[in-house]
Amino acid sequence: MGGIGGYVGARLGAVAGKAGFELSFIARGAHLEAIKAKGLRFRSPEGVESVVRPTIAASDPATVGIVDLVFLCVKGYDLESACRALAPSVGPKTVIVPLLNGADIHQRVRAILRVGIVLPAGIYISSSVAEPGLVVHAGGKGNLFIGREPGGSSFDPSLLRSVLTATGIPYEWLEDPRAAVWTKYLFIASYGLVTGMSGKTIGGVLTDEELSALVRGIQDEIAAIAKAEGVALAADAAAAAFEKGKGFPPATKTSYQRDLEVPGKPNEGDLFGGTILALGRKHGIPTPMTEKAYPR
Repeated sequence: MGGIGGYVGARLGAVAGKAGFELSFIARGAHLEAIKAKGLRFRSPEGVESVVRPTIAASDPATVGIVDLVFLCVKGYDLESACRALAPSVGPKTVIVPLLNGADIHQRVRAILRVGIVLPAGIYISSSVAEPGLVVHAGGKGNLFIGREPGGSSFDPSLLRSVLTATGIPYEWLEDPRAAVWTKYLFIASYGLVTGMSGKTIGGVLTDEELSALVRGIQDEIAAIAKAEGVALAADAAAAAFEKGKGFPPATKTSYQRDLEVPGKPNEGDLFGGTILALGRKHGIPTPMTEKAYPR
């Protein structure tokens, strides 16, 4: 459980007792021990702090048993191992909501988890673990989008939607979520790559003419690739992705940037730069701006 899992977990925890469902948190190390001892502390952008005590806090999903709903909030480099660990807890009716940053997360999850219902989804938020047991929501409204699984037209989302509504998480249900997945990718991959390369915050990038141009260039490359992949993006999707960065506090760092700042820590560069370069080659689309921010 990291920053995004902490946000979702805190919102779920606020209504779990009244709604009558049990809540399990999967975490590791000192973070897990702090949650076991004192619950999960969550601090909102306004500085308001709350505490959530889950029914179960564990490091191994298999100890929880078969579950009804999973919010999968790991980083891309942990996705494969997380899915393998999660497999014993997934039944035919288990709903899995992966809130990761890539454009092909649904396919990656499905390559491992062959049962259950995997709903393509994403979230716009800056939230991180500030210290063991404490998650701080620094920016973004926490807007979540979620949609029907390709080929999964029989799924009834009414119960899931009622849970999300009860939590107060702002969300949108989409019958075809592919455009939303790629729209988020336009934002997170471009700003992630440029903040990671430059070491500047989102505000620092926006006030730097050259870095801003680099962000826009990467967004144009992603939009061209999405079109080649058959995704119906809005005509102004790239421009809107650039403007979205202005909605975050200037001091906001991207999660990719924060990972790069820790020596030896894995990062999601391959989900961003690697995917863009690979799909660019696949479709014969030049990607010089991405190559500048993610040289290989």
